[in-house]
Amino acid sequence: MSVRLPRRATMNSGGETAGDRAWVRLKFSTWRLDDNVICQAQAFQFCLCRAVKNETHVSLQSTKASGMLAASRYRVTFIAKETLDLPSYLGSTLRGAFGYAFRAIGCPAPHGGPCPIPSQCPYHLIFETSPPPGSEALRTHEEIPRPFVITPALIRADTGRNTAEPNQQGVCGAWPAQMLSHPGRQQFNPGDEVSFELILIGHAQEFFPYFVVALREVDRIGRGRRTVELQRIEALSSFPPPLFDMGEGQGGGVSSEARIVYDAADNLVRGAADRVTLEECAALPLPQGPLTIEFLTQTRLKHEGRFIRHPGFQAVFRRLLGRLSSLARFHCGAPLEADFRGLIEQAASIGLAQDGTQWTRWQRYSSRQDRHMEWEGIIGCATYQGDFTPFWKFLKFGELVHVGHGATFGLGKYRVVGTESAHHGHQSER
Repeated sequence: MSVRLPRRATMNSGGETAGDRAWVRLKFSTWRLDDNVICQAQAFQFCLCRAVKNETHVSLQSTKASGMLAASRYRVTFIAKETLDLPSYLGSTLRGAFGYAFRAIGCPAPHGGPCPIPSQCPYHLIFETSPPPGSEALRTHEEIPRPFVITPALIRADTGRNTAEPNQQGVCGAWPAQMLSHPGRQQFNPGDEVSFELILIGHAQEFFPYFVVALREVDRIGRGRRTVELQRIEALSSFPPPLFDMGEGQGGGVSSEARIVYDAADNLVRGAADRVTLEECAALPLPQGPLTIEFLTQTRLKHEGRFIRHPGFQAVFRRLLGRLSSLARFHCGAPLEADFRGLIEQAASIGLAQDGTQWTRWQRYSSRQDRHMEWEGIIGCATYQGDFTPFWKFLKFGELVHVGHGATFGLGKYRVVGTESAHHGHQSER
């Protein structure tokens, strides 16, 4: 079944809806929208969307959350309505525009005022997650990870071209560090498409209608605040084939067929993407021999209060396991079942055979802090030797949810390949 959304609300300069507001009021539970589109809310909050009064009706049925560490994958496509002047890496730009729109439709706070129900507000649950009362977990952490990842198409510094994925053979030696650090910009002409991937993790998947409505409200991005319009949202297979490419004869591909779940032409939402769980990743074939981790976007890994310049496997895996644990605890309804101490100790036995990473600097503007920030981290390839069996499912699931600081807007994107695949990619780029 499908759900037709109300007309897109026109916002005035004060942040209010041009027409009368109509809020769908939900009670404590998890709900299924017309047996297909999932939406969750809690404790009599006002949520879902700002709509023109009396324009839509929503029927709800209760459904049960899975409580498993799981994620789903979408591709979001906007169309440029006028010439766009955008930074070479769009992660921060897209996250900022989306966050502003999500707050406008998902938070009942008056414009510029504090939220009256932060512990139940969709915006705060997704964007400003805080530990529940009495929770000791993450009390000493800087922040709880957000349950979504925005991954823009990547700019290859050696060609200047926009690409959604690295080539299927590997990227070692092909993507220089300037991919994120060079100061260039990219231009989109009217009619051009601007696409990015959106990963929803745990309970965030139950807020999918909020994401659709918020994305539809994004209408201006980039320098000069030029106009864009949401065209479609596609549900993708959990992994595209390149992520499973392990060299000839080492594993197969997973279908990357896309299914349209929202199309601006008919304004219908047609369900959500399938989920992949951590345990399903355990069944994926593990290549023989050394593994190469390709850090595709700047990766910021902290150890003992400092960002690391050389990606030893134990340091990388420690940060990944910590992120997965936090996502499971705060966004999936259950702690991650793993022998943390044992896994981290075993990770010390994995050797760094070759470090082909580079140290990069990237400047971004934070509208929230109203200042430019310079971020540093690694990018490139690192090859490891050892027995990867106990770490395999975590590494593969991490390809979806990224690792390190800034994962929400696409940093820490990596993939794991067999060394034959990585070596072949290096040779093919020469």
